[in-house]
Amino acid sequence: MDMINFVVEIILAIVFGAVFGSYATLFAYRLPRGESCFGRYFGKKSRCPKCNSTIITRDLIPLLNWLFTLGACRFCKTKIPRIHLFVELTTTILFVVCYLQFGFSEKFIIYSLISVSLVILMACDFTHRVFPKEILIFLMVLVIISRVLEEHTTLNMANSLILGVIASAIFYRLIGNKFPEIFTGKTQLNDYIKFILIACLALKTLQFILFFFTVLLILTLLIAEHFFTKKNKISFGYSLIIPFIGLLIFANFNF
Repeated sequence: MDMINFVVEIILAIVFGAVFGSYATLFAYRLPRGESCFGRYFGKKSRCPKCNSTIITRDLIPLLNWLFTLGACRFCKTKIPRIHLFVELTTTILFVVCYLQFGFSEKFIIYSLISVSLVILMACDFTHRVFPKEILIFLMVLVIISRVLEEHTTLNMANSLILGVIASAIFYRLIGNKFPEIFTGKTQLNDYIKFILIACLALKTLQFILFFFTVLLILTLLIAEHFFTKKNKISFGYSLIIPFIGLLIFANFNF
């Protein structure tokens, strides 16, 4: 019976992850463009960006839509960007990980929503070199809630914020000032600094220090290998997001 319950709950986690992954795809596509993310109620329904055809309901079923349409628009056969599949699949995987770590609990809800936010940020950074402020604010609220629920105090967060401000200043001096050419503009640099400040609120002191030095190490390697050029400025928000996910969710994972 326990095994049956486990399988059923895993399936539920997959379904929840796929559904939220579908909405994450919508947010990742529309937020950088300033479009409404609630199309059914306040804006246009999902459409093909090439032929402008409305995407029919059955093609919106998370993950399965790729099987139905073979990753292309049903009408004009334009390939659907693979970033959409990445968002849906990654969100689903993270929901399963959160279930295995926390079960169906309040922590599962909070950390699953944090995962959704992080995937949206990664997708937006990849496509538009931006972290939408709406998602950053949402993420900040979630990490504050998770920290308060775990520690039942805000005192530690105040100390963490001081450390985060110091780390942000170091990041600005070492990376932002010395290598401004790797950023598409000050907006991208500011977004990354905001993310570092959010990370300091979410992670305990030693975790945050490890996170920060991991970020600096990854960026140092990218710069040393000349991945950045004036004509080809790659997105590297993943260098902040992946270590953050690892330390926040996977650090205490019981295999």
